[in-house]
Amino acid sequence: MQDMLKKIIEMDEQARLVKEKAQKEKADAEKEIIETKERIYNDYINRAKERVEKNLEVDKQNAEKAWKDAKTKHDATLSALQTTADKMHDQWVKEIVDRTLNA
Repeated sequence: MQDMLKKIIEMDEQARLVKEKAQKEKADAEKEIIETKERIYNDYINRAKERVEKNLEVDKQNAEKAWKDAKTKHDATLSALQTTADKMHDQWVKEIVDRTLNA
């Protein structure tokens, strides 16, 4: 009888140790999951920020190039109009005066 009680107590002690070990492993696993989740999230956010910064720089360069192209085109058109105006000024003035006087 004494041996039976001793074995029951030993088995109960072993079961408690197994349970405590399982609970500790569960807690460790949950902690590891949380840490992994945070690491993955932070990595994703950092990559997204880097991608946004790269895209912002590319967009800025594209916008500046488009502005320079538009300015070059505008300057060329303005120059052509000014050349035409300088060249045709006297003729246009004469024609306006003639049309006004002959109307």
